[in-house]
Amino acid sequence: MYISRLSIVNYKNFEQSNFNFSKDSVNTIIGENASGKTNVFQAMRIVLDDSLPMNAKCLSKDDFHRGLGEPFGHWIVISIFFDGLGDSEEEHVLSNYILNDDGKSTATGSGTYSFIYRPKAHIRQEMHLLSSRYSDKDERTDAIKKFISKQSITRETYEPVAFVRTKLDFTDQNVYKKIVGDFDNYIFPDPNMEDSTEIGNYKPPYFSIVKEVACTYVKALRNVVADLKYHKTNPLYKLLTLESKHIEDEKDVANDIRKVNEKISSIPEIEALSKSISKSLINTVGSTYSPKINVSSQLPEDFTELIQSLGLIVEDSINYQGTGKIEDLSLGGANLIFLALKLYEYEAIRDNEAHITHFLMIEEPEAHIHNHIQKTLFENFNFKNTQVFVSTHSTQISSASKISSMNILARKESKTEVYFPASGLDEPNAQCIERYLDAVRSDILFAKSVILVEGDAELILIPALVRETLGVSLDEMGISLVKMDGTVFIHISDLFHKTRIKNYCSILTDLDASFITDEDFASDKYVKSQIDAEKSGALRKAKMNEYIKDNEYVEAFYAENTFETELVRYPENVQLFNDVVKTSYTKEAVREKVINNISSKDMPLRYYSTLKFANKIGKGWLATKMIEHVSIQNVVPTYILKAIKFSLSHRNLSEICLKMMDYNISQMEKKEQKKINSKSTFEAKFKAYREFFKNDSFIKFMDI
Repeated sequence: MYISRLSIVNYKNFEQSNFNFSKDSVNTIIGENASGKTNVFQAMRIVLDDSLPMNAKCLSKDDFHRGLGEPFGHWIVISIFFDGLGDSEEEHVLSNYILNDDGKSTATGSGTYSFIYRPKAHIRQEMHLLSSRYSDKDERTDAIKKFISKQSITRETYEPVAFVRTKLDFTDQNVYKKIVGDFDNYIFPDPNMEDSTEIGNYKPPYFSIVKEVACTYVKALRNVVADLKYHKTNPLYKLLTLESKHIEDEKDVANDIRKVNEKISSIPEIEALSKSISKSLINTVGSTYSPKINVSSQLPEDFTELIQSLGLIVEDSINYQGTGKIEDLSLGGANLIFLALKLYEYEAIRDNEAHITHFLMIEEPEAHIHNHIQKTLFENFNFKNTQVFVSTHSTQISSASKISSMNILARKESKTEVYFPASGLDEPNAQCIERYLDAVRSDILFAKSVILVEGDAELILIPALVRETLGVSLDEMGISLVKMDGTVFIHISDLFHKTRIKNYCSILTDLDASFITDEDFASDKYVKSQIDAEKSGALRKAKMNEYIKDNEYVEAFYAENTFETELVRYPENVQLFNDVVKTSYTKEAVREKVINNISSKDMPLRYYSTLKFANKIGKGWLATKMIEHVSIQNVVPTYILKAIKFSLSHRNLSEICLKMMDYNISQMEKKEQKKINSKSTFEAKFKAYREFFKNDSFIKFMDI
């Protein structure tokens, strides 16, 4: 038995969200900070984890999705869908309660269990009566809003209930309106007419799902030294308790401990101290009210308690001579020890308890753990009869995971959306994407927006150009620049789609258009290679455009020839190349010739000389050398600005554009700054800014 799906309605970050899970692979939940990874596990634990206190199911106003506004009257619904219910004796009991096919257990049986936090019956009844009393929408709205305004979400007004065999999908807006209520028109159903064939059966009081399955949660490992030092939170404590039950000579040990206690307590200095303290107490309060005290050794004689008092002697490595104390370990070392103990505790408890299945949730295992260990740790997750869930924002873990068992959380303005990157992909294509991501360790799955490039030069230089000319970095805009071979562009771009990851992806590539046909400065062989490259470039463009034409989330942008020729096309960028030329040639005559050619107004000669120089020292190395010379005077090529603008589609750009303007104005003369800043609106400032600049990167970005 395993969890095939989870649906969350109105809980924390999630308005109406579905998660898909796999049986045989580690299920990875990835996302940026504050996207709701912890809240997913908390929702699952409310249903599955018996270590949570009972009051954890009595939620508050803060637990409701903030996008609701006033949440009173709304329901929180957490539904878990189980699959693979078999005919074993253990599963048969569970099947009787949650199986959806009228209790007939099969090898592939599916069942549901729903936790619902909703207004109590008398509240729902009152809301129904008010909505029925008024036919006029405005009157009905006013009456119900007035009623709601006097209420608060407490134990007196809300109740946690559980249903089994639920056939409803509460993430469907129409279903939600029918069962919970229509908050647009303020129409609410009669709770007395609730249909058990749809909403499911109330969980029988004698049935508890947490007794049938085991759920272990490993919290995010950041600094666990305190947990390792405190016996109740140290996994070693539970392991020692389990082991103590199997030790046979506990009576002999208990006798030895009793003798040790007596020997320590009878030390003359200890006896003298004990008598002195007792005498002082009697002198202070008198013998009538003085309690009797005695200083004595308190080593636990109970064998289990004694075993639990054992501790760890630890070192970061075999060659490091430390104190052996937990607090002297590095954070990474302490976290590795804690995680190892926690996983072993999980296996030990699982082996000692008879549960149908086990669910193991590990939150952000990468914290304070070296990159190589992250990947090894992830690949070695392999537990019998256990479904594993891992939340992460580590590229090491995410790139090694299967996209078919991955849920990506994307934080939008008012809610978190859940994406399934393998949805609709055929298995061979999905596997190839998985292998590629595993090899390149890309952060592509975490990005709000993506720009794919195929060269080192673009990867190195574009971020510096954007930061220096626009004043806002790609990272600040939430754009990840990802390098990959151009032959895999169309395959990786498959991830971005309305049925998969709904983020925008720009592709930057070269057309390799020929800029010379018959010139004295180029050989016939070079001219021919230009013509051949142009034909290949045209075919690539046609193929690319055809492939992505129906995908609104992907668009390709082309350099007419190459990235370098697009850069040097602008007079403002010529000096970038010449600054590197000056440090690359020792012979002055050669240096001046190259500089003159790159500065030439004869564009074919300029392009030819630029590419010849770039190939001589290496395009990636050229870009690296150019970074130190980049300034606000340079210009970002238009095709790159278009790619940036597309990748930001449907994002609120007001703050980004305002920061770009403020940055560019700050680089101007004081007199010019004063003239522009005297304007009261962004539009007026931008109009004044145009009077000073005609074609800089900021204006080009705004005009796209």
